[in-house]
Amino acid sequence: MRDQKERIDRMERRLRNEFRHALAVNLITQELHDNYLQELNELTSYIYEKYKDSLAFYDEDWIKINDYYEKIIELDFVRSRTKEGLEDDWLIEM
Repeated sequence: MRDQKERIDRMERRLRNEFRHALAVNLITQELHDNYLQELNELTSYIYEKYKDSLAFYDEDWIKINDYYEKIIELDFVRSRTKEGLEDDWLIEM
């Protein structure tokens, strides 16, 4: 299993790029773009701070991450290749 922090970092980069692309091609407004980034920043900042000295995530935090992941892949503007990449990076390994 890949390091959890690496998975978080990869998804954050993918989503930032996806949000930037959606804004550039007018699929979302600047306000929506900013809201998506703020929500992403809140989640990743929480994870990075809570687990800065630890490798193992708690179940309740995996639930938060998975809920966010599920919300994002439901968005119409998220491209298929991004969804596939997110799945590779983030799906919780059982």
